[in-house]
Amino acid sequence: MEDLTEVLIEIQDKLVPLLDSYEQAIYHYLFRHTYLAGKEQTLFSTRTAEIGLGSGDRTKPPSWKTRSDRLKTLEQKGCVKIVERSNKGMLVEIVLPSQMPFLQQVEVPPSEINIEELDFYKDRRLLQSILERDGFKCFYTGRKISTDNCYLDHVTPQAKGGDNSYRNIVAACFDANSMKNDKDADDFIRLLYREELITLVEFNSLKSKLVALRNGELAPSVESLKSAIYS
Repeated sequence: MEDLTEVLIEIQDKLVPLLDSYEQAIYHYLFRHTYLAGKEQTLFSTRTAEIGLGSGDRTKPPSWKTRSDRLKTLEQKGCVKIVERSNKGMLVEIVLPSQMPFLQQVEVPPSEINIEELDFYKDRRLLQSILERDGFKCFYTGRKISTDNCYLDHVTPQAKGGDNSYRNIVAACFDANSMKNDKDADDFIRLLYREELITLVEFNSLKSKLVALRNGELAPSVESLKSAIYS
């Protein structure tokens, strides 16, 4: 086992800034029941696990769906591995910061930032840059959002080959993120129009935005990226 002090320092200094509050709570719960208990894996129930987070939005505890969603994002970010699923819960293996490749990258001088190589989904430092690019509004609905209620969405889902580049990651509100799920953005905006949740003008505007995004015309500010990475 790695030295506990070093592990805790790495979690606090390197990992915590890249996770939202729910992800942090679940990761710490899993850390407590694996590493600190001398085990590699633990059974995690999204319905009953006491994750140590007092209350969520509007003083309500986080729902089982929120817990499930955040466990999924932790897995996508490479922070945990889901080994097995059953009716009792999920058998989960913890991944320590020293085992996460995206935390071990050697930083380069600001002048050498290559925006095409940055991971805008896993690297939570870059969230502000995506929000600024999207005008602190949901890419799909135009609702105002902030770092506290922002969800990062893959325009082309990962299951369909979508990557984590700025050309495929947008800021979304909770409702849009939940409704879109694993749909391709083109299919999703057509659904929004059919359900009369957006107008024809908004639909055509979104089509143009998607083309511009994929063509690299909606890149985050380089200065914003430098500030996020080197501040």
